[in-house]
Amino acid sequence: MIIDTTGIELTPGNNGEDCLGNGKHFYENGEQIECCCDECDYMICCFIMKNLSECEYCDDRSCPRSKL
Repeated sequence: MIIDTTGIELTPGNNGEDCLGNGKHFYENGEQIECCCDECDYMICCFIMKNLSECEYCDDRSCPRSKL
């Protein structure tokens, strides 16, 4: 699991669509969760990955998409 400094769980890949830090999600109180992409060490995975099957070869054990 990857946790941002704000405490938001990050899910890289899939063009950032699945990530709680993509700026499209809201806290329970209705406040928008700020976009975390600029500070994210995994941002490249959201834009470079053409196919999620490539995640099978990722060796980062903290990534929720890694198959390790």
